[in-house]
Amino acid sequence: MTQPPADFSLTATIREVERHWLARLPAGSLMERAAAAVASQADRIARFRPRGGTIIALVGPGNNGGDALLALTALRDRGYPVEALALAPEHMPAAADAARARARWSASGATLEALSMLESSLSGAALVIDGLFGIGLSRGLDGNAAKAATLLAGASGTPVLAVDVPSGIDADTGAIVGGRGHVAVRADLTVTMIADKPGLATGDGLAHAGRSVLASLGLPAAPVDGRRIDRAHVAGWMPARARNAHKGSHGTVSVVGGAEGMRGAALLAARAAQCAGAGKVIVTGPDGPSFDPGQPQLMSAEPAPALAAASAIAIGCGLGQGPQALELLCQCLARPVPLVADADALNLIAGDTGTAALTALRARSAQTPTVLTPHPLEAARLLDTDAASVQADRIGAACALSRSLSGVVVLKGAGTVIATPQGAWGIVDTGGPALGVGGTGDVLAGALAALLAQGLDGWHAAALAAWAHGEAGDRWSIAHSKGIGLSSTDLPALITESLNAQ
Repeated sequence: MTQPPADFSLTATIREVERHWLARLPAGSLMERAAAAVASQADRIARFRPRGGTIIALVGPGNNGGDALLALTALRDRGYPVEALALAPEHMPAAADAARARARWSASGATLEALSMLESSLSGAALVIDGLFGIGLSRGLDGNAAKAATLLAGASGTPVLAVDVPSGIDADTGAIVGGRGHVAVRADLTVTMIADKPGLATGDGLAHAGRSVLASLGLPAAPVDGRRIDRAHVAGWMPARARNAHKGSHGTVSVVGGAEGMRGAALLAARAAQCAGAGKVIVTGPDGPSFDPGQPQLMSAEPAPALAAASAIAIGCGLGQGPQALELLCQCLARPVPLVADADALNLIAGDTGTAALTALRARSAQTPTVLTPHPLEAARLLDTDAASVQADRIGAACALSRSLSGVVVLKGAGTVIATPQGAWGIVDTGGPALGVGGTGDVLAGALAALLAQGLDGWHAAALAAWAHGEAGDRWSIAHSKGIGLSSTDLPALITESLNAQ
C-alpha cells in the first residue's frame, strides 16, 4: 500500500473530507476500501500465528463496526476461521453503510454473538480486530466495551488490530476518553483511515495505538492541520559545513544555570551544545561559573562576559529559583539573541508575582527566537492548571502556551509537541521510555541552543533538536531492548550521530 505524506489532520477536517466523498462515490465504496485495508493488514499478522486460530472482530454500532465486519468477511473468504462479537447484536446500525455490512454478514448465514462472550473466545484467538468505536466517541467506555478493553489488555500474546483509532482513545488529543478511571483498547497495530490522527502519536494514544498504518482509501490528501516531525521532515536542515569554516562560524552558546548543588544540569546542557555543533560553549550561573574537568574545552565565565559573548543562550538547567536567579533570567531575556528557557527558568516565569520575567519574555522581539521547553507539570504551572489537564490535550496546551508567551513551545513527553505563536504545530515521531531519566531535558535544551546559535529559526531549531534528541534515544534502545539504563551523559554523543546521519 502506498503511503501518502504523514501529516496530521484533526477529526473535524477528516469528517468533512469523508462527507464530501460519501456524496460522490457509490454507496459503500469507502467502507469496502477501509475493510480491504484492514483485511490486508490482518492477513499479514494472522499468517504468522498458529494455524487454526480464530480471528475475532469486535463490532460496534457505527461505521467502524461495519469496517471490521466486512474485513472479517474477506478474511473468512481467505480461509481463516472467524467470529464476530457485537456490542449490540440485536440492533441494526443507524448508519446506512454499517447496516448494509451487517445485512450482508447475516445473509451469508454467519452469526453475531454478544461481546460478553469475548473472554471465552480469547483462548483460541489468533487476532482480535477492534471495530467498537472510532473518532466520534464522546464518552468513556463502559459496560461490555470497557470489560473487553480490560480483557484485551490482559490477553498476553494475542495481537490486536484497531480500526482507525483504538476504541476509547481521543483521535485529536491522544487522551483516554472520559479521563481518569476509564480505559481504552491497547492495540499492536492501528489502521487509520483517510488521514493520520494526532491522537495516535502523543499522550496515551501513542502507547495504545502500537504501530500506525495510514490507509488513504484512494482519496486525495486531506488538508493538513499539523506536521509529523520525522526524518523526512527535518532532512537537509543541517547542511555540510564549508571547508573554510571555523569555530566562530557556528556560534557561541552560553549556558546559564548550575547553581550550587545542581551544577551537573548546566554541564549536561553544555556538553550537548557542543555535540550539536556550537563553535564555543560557555557555562555560567548565579553562583558563578562551573568547570567540567572531563570536558576542558567547555569554557567558564562570570555572567556578564558570558552573556556578552553569546550567540544563543540556554537558561534554566539547575538555575535555582532565588532572587539572584530571577535577576539573571531577566538579564538573559533582555539580550537580543536567541534563547532557550528550560526547567527553573520556566518555574521562575510561572511563579514571578512581580511579573518582571514575564514582562521581559513578552517584550522580546518577534525576530529574536525564543523557545520554551516545559514538561507537562511546568506547562501546567505556566497555564495555571494541572498536569492532567495538559496531558488531556497536549496539542491544545502547547498552542495555548505558545500564544500566551509569544515563543515556540516544546511540550516534552511521549509524543513531544512543538507549537508556534502563529498556530503551527507538529508532533515528534522519535523518542521513547529510555529517555525517562534525569538530565535528558538538560541535554535537549543545550542541543536546541546550539542549533539556534548556528542560525536556525525557532521552529526549525526546536523541531530538529527534539527529533535528534528522540532519535538518539532510539539509537540507544536498539542495543538495549528493554530501554533500561540510559545515562544522560551518553546522550550528547548520540545526538552527534543523529545530526550527522540526518
